[in-house]
Amino acid sequence: MRGVMLAVLAVMLAVQGWALELSAKAAYVVHPETGTVLLNQNGDERMGPASLTKLMTLYLLFDSLKQGEYKLTDEFPVSEKAWRMGGSKMFVEVGKTVPVESLIRGIAIVSGNDACVVVAEKLGGTEDGFAGFMNTTAQRLGMTNTHFVNASGWPDPAQYSTAHDIAMLVAALLRDFPEYKHYLTEEEFVWNGIKQQNRNGLLHAGVGIDIGKTGHTEESGFHLASSAVQKDQRLITVVMGTSGFAAREGESMKAYQWFFAQNKPVEVATPGQMMVGDVPVWHGTQGSVGLTVAEPLHMFINPAERGDIKVKATYNRPIVAPVAADKPLGELTVTLPSGQTFTTALVAGREIPQAGFFTRWLQSFIGLF
Repeated sequence: MRGVMLAVLAVMLAVQGWALELSAKAAYVVHPETGTVLLNQNGDERMGPASLTKLMTLYLLFDSLKQGEYKLTDEFPVSEKAWRMGGSKMFVEVGKTVPVESLIRGIAIVSGNDACVVVAEKLGGTEDGFAGFMNTTAQRLGMTNTHFVNASGWPDPAQYSTAHDIAMLVAALLRDFPEYKHYLTEEEFVWNGIKQQNRNGLLHAGVGIDIGKTGHTEESGFHLASSAVQKDQRLITVVMGTSGFAAREGESMKAYQWFFAQNKPVEVATPGQMMVGDVPVWHGTQGSVGLTVAEPLHMFINPAERGDIKVKATYNRPIVAPVAADKPLGELTVTLPSGQTFTTALVAGREIPQAGFFTRWLQSFIGLF
């Protein structure tokens, strides 16, 4: 009789550990290579993103460069609206044009609201039109708790995001446009004779920061989105709603120091390693087969973490021959103590040809009883 069998393989890890909590309204730390979430502290709570919004403006500008629509040397015109923008400014001049590369630096380094409007009006026709592109891209990237109404992060109750979504955006920038990420760690920028410093103090902290963006509004507090690499391992950290400049840097530093020290990459499942043994095979030259994973399953975990890693295999029983070695026959679900789950396909450990007619007839006959 064919049915669905659930096999639960408990992998017990004797572990000790402590939970990390940051002084922020929301925080999210992820290992992007494996997708392991190391900290989710109100990570899906909607907040005003402030200048973290500019990461999406840069994403769309980088995309236009990659698609060949514009070049770094092209010049964009400055409207009166752009020139009149308040807050952080690059100090563009109305009626003049600005090279694309300078606009990138004006946004990434000094968080120029005026530079954002210049880019938005050129790429979207109007800033409202550009906001539509921002929202379409956010949905494509999986940022389901985000909505943009402007390109700069200027406060607006209709504009919101989450620490989780911003972390996804940082990961997308690193994945899709690695050739431009250096702009987000340059320390100073001069335009119109005015020198301004990057507000991200982590650039000097020696933790391997290679991308970062700050943000602040009175309502939302102080934000910082960044990514760092140590020993070939990358983490993305987003803190939102901290109390000040020092807090957003200090809490981000705390996260990097903690997780780089505590966690390491672990291969939880390896191709060829039988996750399930002796699954019955019907009408085959062999009566059973072991199941393994098609691809390695990696996570970035703390080996001394308290709790259990649980592994559940779900598959049909019996399996009917012929069985190809690469044919998905079920799923393996791994659940971390945090509750995060990972799922990958289960495949046969070896190929099993179909048996001859007499053997298949005999098995079918026996199966009737």
